[in-house]
Amino acid sequence: MSGAVLALRGIRKRFGTVQAVDGVDLDLNAGEIHALVGENGAGKSTLAAIAFGAVIPDEGTVETKAVVGLVHQHFQLVDRLNVWENVLLGREPKRGWRIDRAAARERVRALATEHGLDVDPDAIVETLPIGVQQRVELLRELERGPGVLLLDEPTAALAPTEIASFFRTITALAKAGTAVLIVTHKLQEVIDYSTRVTVMRSGRVVARYDTNATSTDEIARAMVGGELPPLAERAATTPAPRLSVRGLSAGNGGGGLVDGTFEVRAGEIVGVAGVEGNGQSALADALAGVTSYTGTIELDGVPLTATVTPAARLAAGVRVIPQDRRNEALVLGWSIAENVALGRHQTAPIRRGAILDRTAEAAATKEVIERFDVRPPDPQAVVDALSGGNQQKIVVGRALGAHPKLLVAYQPTRGIDVGAATLVQSRLIEARNAGVAVLLISFELDEIFALADRVLVMSGGRFVGAFDRANVDRGRVGALMAGGH
Repeated sequence: MSGAVLALRGIRKRFGTVQAVDGVDLDLNAGEIHALVGENGAGKSTLAAIAFGAVIPDEGTVETKAVVGLVHQHFQLVDRLNVWENVLLGREPKRGWRIDRAAARERVRALATEHGLDVDPDAIVETLPIGVQQRVELLRELERGPGVLLLDEPTAALAPTEIASFFRTITALAKAGTAVLIVTHKLQEVIDYSTRVTVMRSGRVVARYDTNATSTDEIARAMVGGELPPLAERAATTPAPRLSVRGLSAGNGGGGLVDGTFEVRAGEIVGVAGVEGNGQSALADALAGVTSYTGTIELDGVPLTATVTPAARLAAGVRVIPQDRRNEALVLGWSIAENVALGRHQTAPIRRGAILDRTAEAAATKEVIERFDVRPPDPQAVVDALSGGNQQKIVVGRALGAHPKLLVAYQPTRGIDVGAATLVQSRLIEARNAGVAVLLISFELDEIFALADRVLVMSGGRFVGAFDRANVDRGRVGALMAGGH
């Protein structure tokens, strides 16, 4: 094991016919931030779970000299409990036989202050934005005092300002001697914050670098086994108004939308930039028809009143890529084919009369699998067994395969690798070129600037700025996002 605090040797793990990890060696040293990158399905999350002890390898050994903590990509929180109950679950301080609630609150408050993580110990987890839930997940592991901290896609749900704060915490932990392994798809974060990087592809290690001696381009080429394809070309269009929103207000409290007015034309991508929790979720929910609202929404001049159901909006050509694929977009225990049909099973060609047309369902599934390179390419594979990136490809492919008039794409590339993200972004541009009106809600400014024909900025639940592609200013957008002028 030498000087490593965590050493993996000859790790192999198979799930059914899929060789998820194939003969991997990995060392993790005290005080370093080690990045583990690769395509979706490369085996990164499986390797992290093996290092933590949650998954038993078929072959190989795991040796550790310290307590190991794991912050999961998909949070393992109890939604209906509050923050301190989640952080201290099973380890609550007692006074006699009762839980000492005051001591528990203070313990969590002190831990949050120590690590610069702003959370309210009494807040109910299900009411918190995703970025704050991530802090709770991290606090729960830090409370155990790990010497090794494994982070699986920890910034996938965070806004840019939250990412900087998160890495201040992680860098401080590493300087104090904690060994950190970060599984991520965000290559600039790898360059900015890690000391070493290991690249996996198809379950094997294909490259190792000292971070100061490599680049994002070199890492990306190692991940995909060659050069990344360019984004699809942006075609000239003569768009007409498709979505018209006037005086739209929705949601309650700090995350609501107030008096939103904008248009999205056919053949246009309008990007919505903003820090998470500034009304984006309320906007998407109102357009999908899953929340009450005031104001007007029109699609091709036809009002979509608050009484128009989500099913009716689907029939009218509205499709939504939700921000939370596992809880809002997929039935995890169903197959790929069943999930592709979800939301389309009431209309032709999948629905014919009173029955489902399995031939049409199979054709739709084949199209999604091939256009989005879903792995494994098995229509009957259970979605819960797929990597997060392949799950996201199904969600995006299903929405675009339904030939929408309006696509609300909420964080469409969250948690997917650079190759898959480029593919998804190209498909969005192709949809735009085909006349789809695309409302892109993203917390990745690079994505907004790469794809959007116009940029709207949200802050405090309101639209506070608008820019055409030709005159968009990154600094100005960032200032408006932060509440400036």
